[in-house]
Amino acid sequence: MNVGELIEDGLKEVLAPGKGKAFYEKLSAPEAAIRMSLNENMLVDKSFSSTILQEVARGVDMRRYPRAKGGSALKAISEDLGLWEDQIIVGNGSDELLDLVAKVFVGGGEALIVEPTFEMYRLYVGLARGKAKPVPLREDFSLEPEDVLSAIGERTKAVFICSPNNPTGRQYKREEVMKIVEESGKLVVLDEAYADFAPQSLVRDAAKYPNLLVLRTLSKAYGLAGLRIGYGAGDSELIEWLRAAQSPFSVNSIAQEACKLVLENKRIYNNFIMRVMEERKYLLAELQMVNGVVPYDSDANFILFRLMGDMKSSDIQKRLLAAGIEVRDRGDMPMLENCLRVTVADRESNMKFINELEQSLRGNK
Repeated sequence: MNVGELIEDGLKEVLAPGKGKAFYEKLSAPEAAIRMSLNENMLVDKSFSSTILQEVARGVDMRRYPRAKGGSALKAISEDLGLWEDQIIVGNGSDELLDLVAKVFVGGGEALIVEPTFEMYRLYVGLARGKAKPVPLREDFSLEPEDVLSAIGERTKAVFICSPNNPTGRQYKREEVMKIVEESGKLVVLDEAYADFAPQSLVRDAAKYPNLLVLRTLSKAYGLAGLRIGYGAGDSELIEWLRAAQSPFSVNSIAQEACKLVLENKRIYNNFIMRVMEERKYLLAELQMVNGVVPYDSDANFILFRLMGDMKSSDIQKRLLAAGIEVRDRGDMPMLENCLRVTVADRESNMKFINELEQSLRGNK
């Protein structure tokens, strides 16, 4: 039997096992490499993070199922945001929530995706048997609401917007996003995974609009990438539909309890976030002085930069990896020819990255 014959033709192109393998190979690097590719927040103090984890583990009974629907974390998030619990959904990372949105609200319809952006939107829409329709950003990576509104058709069910956007790093203006929310008549999914590093957030306003879902994660700013916990905020009816489709025990007990403890120590984590913003400023300034590189301003914990001339982003990425620095090659994405994305790290790692980048550009690797 050919296993591929069991898969619907429409899904084969979406899943593309060969592409999936290539994707994970891009994320693979030697253990000794400095990982500046996945936008993890390594400026969260490791000893403090370990203390949090140890305290959580002491209070968790692994023999028992976790609180259903992320109940323990739900209460903590509700208190932190000042929203009712029925206006929040907790997920196994915000990825689970993206998957639920595609299944519940897009289905076989169409979703507009403002691109270039996070690849998983397109995957989840495809898995839900939906069609992903790209809406390109302007050349300077700015968002023009009229471009989105004019792309809406009869089959459009949702609009996916990432702000600050991954991988461009740009946060869109509040009025730009709200124009789409108020005039589209469609579900607007605003992914704010990196908003803790940016000037603003719409998460506390989400419940005021029946068609706005704001997604957040504790993976980035709060250093919980390994535990997988995220949440969405929106109108209670919208949240109720998503919860109805959610597996009851998708969020594990450790993640739920860690979320509670992290939010109780939010002032300490704000200091870690400030360190990221300080290092981002330093790294951007250093990149601006590297010949043959054009970096873009960022409101996230990473910086996108473009290689000029005949240099290929894939070649430079390989040279950096050989030197022990892992960054993401984004050159295969729309509008991002010869672009690389680097995660903001500690000062020592940032300095090493700049040094190795300069040597790689000179062909010394």
